[in-house]
Amino acid sequence: MTVLPRQLRRIILIGCVVLGVSILAACEYIDAALPPTPSPFPTLARLPSVTPVTPSPAPPPTATPAPIALEFPGLVVVNANVRAGPSTDFEIVNIMLAGSTLLLQGRTATGWYKVLLPDGTEGWMFEQVLDVPPETFAQLPIME
Repeated sequence: MTVLPRQLRRIILIGCVVLGVSILAACEYIDAALPPTPSPFPTLARLPSVTPVTPSPAPPPTATPAPIALEFPGLVVVNANVRAGPSTDFEIVNIMLAGSTLLLQGRTATGWYKVLLPDGTEGWMFEQVLDVPPETFAQLPIME
């Protein structure tokens, strides 16, 4: 085996280092030119955000026939809310105490009664909190 002079070995070593650095630098440019590696997880298109719309309660029904006001003492069975419309979606306008007197003006097919309070406030109360005799029920106009 022949031993190369020391200076020649140094030149070869420097040449190998330069060649290696050049190859590594070229790899960086090759990486940039290659298409991206696909992800093992599928990517989905982002959907636009949707702002929810808060439904507003339907307006209170209007009476088709002229309301017939009938007075019934002790009509309220339990302490109960009086609402602005015939649903629990409407705001509470007053609270009636058990045994209170009020006027019935009409009813809906869904069990709500339009009432007139002693202070003149109109509102709606659900059938379960009122005591309405069958003959009175039959006389009340149905409101839509």
